[in-house]
Amino acid sequence: MVDRHGTAAHGMTAANAALSCYTSAVLAYLAEEDTDALARVAHCTRLALQPAPPGPPAFRHHATALDRLPDGTALRPTGAKRLEMALEALAKEIEAHGRVLFTADAARLPWTPPGQEPAPHFLMATDRRDDGQWYLHDHFSGLFPNGHEQLPFEGWVSATDMAALFTADDHFSTVQRRRSHEVFGHFVPAPPMGTHQWFTRRPTEDTGAEPEDGVWITDPHSVSDYLVEHLNAVCVQTGAPAVLEDLWAASRHHQYKYRYFLASPGPGPSQEQKQALHRALSCWSGLPKTLRFAVNSARRGRPRTSLINTALRDLAEAETQARTFLGQEDKEHLWPVTTPSMTTSDEQHSATQNTRPCAQARTA
Repeated sequence: MVDRHGTAAHGMTAANAALSCYTSAVLAYLAEEDTDALARVAHCTRLALQPAPPGPPAFRHHATALDRLPDGTALRPTGAKRLEMALEALAKEIEAHGRVLFTADAARLPWTPPGQEPAPHFLMATDRRDDGQWYLHDHFSGLFPNGHEQLPFEGWVSATDMAALFTADDHFSTVQRRRSHEVFGHFVPAPPMGTHQWFTRRPTEDTGAEPEDGVWITDPHSVSDYLVEHLNAVCVQTGAPAVLEDLWAASRHHQYKYRYFLASPGPGPSQEQKQALHRALSCWSGLPKTLRFAVNSARRGRPRTSLINTALRDLAEAETQARTFLGQEDKEHLWPVTTPSMTTSDEQHSATQNTRPCAQARTA
């Protein structure tokens, strides 16, 4: 086992990565065995979307499948209708592998700030006591639009709290369930609705391959064009557009990615390359706030189409340049990948279609 927090040479860890709740939990799980997990997440961060009119598009955030473990197994979701059966399964996973990922309800976490809406949230459990207490890890931290901040949590929770937060998934939305399908960067089937869900490890050859179900847009400019059109169409509707949450997650992933490469030891990028990486980092950092401001303004009768257009198209330019310097391609690939040489290379396009639409340390 490696350091529990997956410490990298430049001080970045799974505990301070500031990723989305899904990816922070997956990274923490991987980092227990995979010494390259931090690099793996940085290398594979890539935004892809699949149009799904009339609803919001589906999103993928990783070009490398994050479900693979060094021992030849892969993580797969499973579930049980009865809470008692699900809890026993968690305990067996801990006994076999030292930890287990499971799906909780973000609104029912004892440490969550007030005002949180129900949503699937990944946690890692590493121990269970005879009295029913569980030792849990939540590596996620973030500031919500209502001004409340959620901080990471590590510690024991009571049997009562565990039963409350480890809910069945039948109250989650269709959009939320789709996000769970794509958590590893490719589609994985979910257990039946109405079940308590967790992840087991299976031999890779037994996991099967799910057929692709349509076109995924991966080129940054094509992604930008689609999002501009979609946001300008839906920003005046009641309720926050679903894509704001997905783009917030993408922002977190890309901030992690560019900070990782800028802080990596070794010769590092040239001054020109640093400028490109910093520009992409800045664009991604400011995107969620800009889009939320534009959406709120549109609801007050003052559409700011130009603000949405400029933010997303500037981002596409910055992302294209930064990815070129990193030698990153649009295609999906297996891990490990070649370490970026930081030399300029042309973007390669794969069989994936790129269409430009009119669119506390533990205590006893």
